[in-house]
Amino acid sequence: MGRPEVAGDSGGLVGDVKRRSNATDAGRSGHLRSATLSIPQLGGIVSAMAQFVYIDETGSIGTMTSRQPYLTLVAVLVDEERVKPLGEALQFLAMNHLGWIPAGFEFHGHEVWGGDGWWHSKSPPELISAYEAVVNLLIQLELEVVHSSINKAKLHERYDGNADKNAYRLGLQFLLEKVDRLGQLNRIVVADETKEQELSSIQMVADMQKWGGGEVPGRTLETVIDSLHFVRSDASPGVQMADMTAFVIQRSRRDREGHPDALAAIRRIRGVVDSRTMRWREPWPS
Repeated sequence: MGRPEVAGDSGGLVGDVKRRSNATDAGRSGHLRSATLSIPQLGGIVSAMAQFVYIDETGSIGTMTSRQPYLTLVAVLVDEERVKPLGEALQFLAMNHLGWIPAGFEFHGHEVWGGDGWWHSKSPPELISAYEAVVNLLIQLELEVVHSSINKAKLHERYDGNADKNAYRLGLQFLLEKVDRLGQLNRIVVADETKEQELSSIQMVADMQKWGGGEVPGRTLETVIDSLHFVRSDASPGVQMADMTAFVIQRSRRDREGHPDALAAIRRIRGVVDSRTMRWREPWPS
């Protein structure tokens, strides 16, 4: 799928961020922005453009609840030259909508939408405006979205509860298989830390790279070039972007809000997410 033309991309917030980022990068000979590596033994120059795959999940792992019937994993795909502009854009939006950037601040979908944490003093229209501004970066920076979901009740029923704790790894496997089908870019996968799942997930991805071994039989990953990396979300703008996107997908499934303006807003924001969604897996088991 071709990237859409973005009106005003050369100016405004994102255009300014890109220009400042490029100007700074030009003076750093060691920066990986160009990602052109000289490999003498191969007799030439090898271009190694990479794409970062930032992952977050929403919906608790385990048995189904009426409020969270699905576990959804979302990946936001960011070309390497857009990683720095994304971080700068999120910093700009935090300053613009909060008026300051608190120590340790990060964007969380449930906090922005619900007016919690640093957002407690903001009115509903202000919260919606902030949320829309963040999600619109998907379009402005030409980011891509892939998502997969696990139906926790049907998973419990199919395996008599024995696979409930495997829901995260199942969703991760389906997600990465979808990502792997999107062209031939080298990819580095970065996920929000999840202590109880990290070791087993790292091993599963390593197996998928070698021979396609996941929680269920699947494809061998061809484009993921490194181990799965887990990070703190406050240290990763990309993971924060995945968090904001995941919340929208999960929240929009309710199709109800306490106020008509909120319902219209979540549908509008979901429309932006859908416009940048390249692949997805319908909730499994079906």
